Amino acid sequence: MSHCTNPTVLERISDADPRADSRAEWLAGEYRAGRYPTAHAHYDLATEAFIVVAQQGGASE
Repeated sequence: MSHCTNPTVLERISDADPRADSRAEWLAGEYRAGRYPTAHAHYDLATEAFIVVAQQGGASE
């Protein structure tokens, strides 16, 4: 997440789930289509989970 400014974590998926990577990418796409156009997936080594993050604040209303 080093290139994310003030990231908001939207979802966290344990890497114990064999489909965690594809699920995180799919969820990021769903968030991009909605309120968080900057949503994207990362792997968080510290928590051993895929996370979906977006810039803080989401889309302007």
